[in-house]
Amino acid sequence: MLAFVLILFLWAATPAQTARQADSARRAHLAELYNAGDQEGFLKACRDLVQYHKENQNERELFNAYATLLDRLQVMGRFDEAMATLQQMSSDAEGSPIGTAVTEFCFGQFYLGNRQPAEAGPHYRRAFKQLQALGENNRALRAGFNLQAVSMNLNALEDGLDINDSTQTLLEQIEKKSGKPQTASRFKQSRYRFVLMQRLGRMREAAALKDTLLRYHALLNDRSQDELVLTAVAQYEQAVGNKQAAYAHLDTLIQRNLRLGNYLKAAQFRQALADFQTDNGDLAQAVASYRLYAAESDSAQVHRTNEQLNALTKQFQLQELKLENKAARQRNTALTAVVGLLVALLAAILLYARALRRKNRALFQAQLESFHAEEQAEQVLVEESATKDLSAEEKLYAGLLSLMQQEELFKDPDLSRDTLAARLGTNRTYLADAVKSCAGQTLGDFVNHLRLRWAAEALSQESDLSVSAVGEDAGFASRSTFYRLFQQHYGMSPSAFRTAARG
Repeated sequence: MLAFVLILFLWAATPAQTARQADSARRAHLAELYNAGDQEGFLKACRDLVQYHKENQNERELFNAYATLLDRLQVMGRFDEAMATLQQMSSDAEGSPIGTAVTEFCFGQFYLGNRQPAEAGPHYRRAFKQLQALGENNRALRAGFNLQAVSMNLNALEDGLDINDSTQTLLEQIEKKSGKPQTASRFKQSRYRFVLMQRLGRMREAAALKDTLLRYHALLNDRSQDELVLTAVAQYEQAVGNKQAAYAHLDTLIQRNLRLGNYLKAAQFRQALADFQTDNGDLAQAVASYRLYAAESDSAQVHRTNEQLNALTKQFQLQELKLENKAARQRNTALTAVVGLLVALLAAILLYARALRRKNRALFQAQLESFHAEEQAEQVLVEESATKDLSAEEKLYAGLLSLMQQEELFKDPDLSRDTLAARLGTNRTYLADAVKSCAGQTLGDFVNHLRLRWAAEALSQESDLSVSAVGEDAGFASRSTFYRLFQQHYGMSPSAFRTAARG
C-alpha cells in the first residue's frame, strides 16, 4: 500500500514541481560552496545549474541561475567572463519573455557595475516594465530602485520621482500579496524619495519623509546603511539651515571611520564638513577642517610612518641621553656634533619623505582626473560615431576604442596590428594612420597607453595582486618594460603609485 501511494505521488508531481525541487537542492549546494569561500567550485556549480535547466527547458530557473552566475562574476571582478556569459544569456533569451526581462535586468546590472549609468538606464527601464507584466515583482522592484539611482546620477530628478511613485505602488502590491511588511524595501523607498525631494528643492515634503526614513532605518538595524542615511540627513539639515545638526551628523561619520581606520572615508566626510562650513560662512571652522582633511587624506601612510617614527624617536631619545651623560663626563664635543648631524639627517629624511608622499599623492589625483576625462572623451566619440558625420579615420578610431572597451584586447601580450586590423575589417596601414591622426600616437604606443591606464586603475583599487601580476594582467610581457613605461608615463614607480592611491 505504501509503495502504491509513493508511486501515485511521483506520478502526480508536475514537471514544474520537479524542476523547483532540483533547483532548490542545487541552490542549497551553491550556498554551501559560497559559505565555504570556494569561488571556483561555486562558479562551476552555477554553470552546471545553468546547463541543467537549459537541458530540461526550465526557463524561469534557467535565467535565475544565469543572474546568480553573472552577479558573482561581477563581484569577483571577472568582467570578461561576465560579458561572455551575458552574451550567451542574451542568445538563450530569444523568444522567451522571462528570459528577455531578466536579461535586460542583468544588462543594467553589468553597465551600472561598470559605472555607465546612461547605458544602464534603458535596460533597467525595460526590465522594470517587463518583469511587472510577468508578475516578477520582487526583481521588478530591484530594477525600479536601481533606475532611481541612475536617474539621480544623471540628474533626471523628475523621472526618478515618477519611478519612485511606481515602486511605491509595486511595493504595496508585494506587501498585500505576501501579508508581510517589507522593511528593507520600505527603507530603500523612503531613502530614495527623501533624497529626490531634497534635490528637487521640495524641502517641506523632505521634512515629512525624514522621520519615516529614520524609523525604517532603526527597524532594519543594518549598520552598513548608516553612512547613506546620515549623509542624506546631513545634506537635508544643511539645506534647511540647521547647520549644527548637519555638522554633527558628518562628525559622527568622521569619528566612526577614524575608529575603524578608514582614513580615506574619514577624509571624504571631513571635506564635506569643510564645504558645509564654508557655505555657512564659518570660515575659521572651515580652515581647521580643511587642514584636518589634508592630514587625513594621507593618514594611511602617516599612520604607518608614525609607528616607525615613534619607535625611532624612543631609540633616538635614549641614545641622546646616553650621549649627554657621556658628554657631561668626558666633555666629548665630537659626540655632540655627531648627534647634531644625526638629527639634521633624520629631519632631512623625514622632510624629503613627506614631500615625496605629497608629490606622489598630487600626481595620483591628477592622473585619476585624467583617466576619467580620457574615458569620457572616448565614450563620447564612440557614441557619436553612430550618429554624427565623422571622417573615415575618426570612425575607424572610434571602432577601435569600442573594441578595446568591450573586449580589452590590449591585455593580450601577443596582440598584433594584423589582428586588430582584421577585427575592424581594415588593413594595418589604414588603422595605424587613423590612430596617428586621432590620438597622435603610433598604434603600439596607443595599446601600451591603454595597458598603463588599466594597470594604474587596478593599482588604485584594493587588491592582493602583486605589482608584477598587475603588469602581467595588463598585457605587458616583460616586467622591466612595464616598470620603465609606467615610470615614464606617471612620474613614479607602480609601487609608489599604489602607495599614493592607498594614502
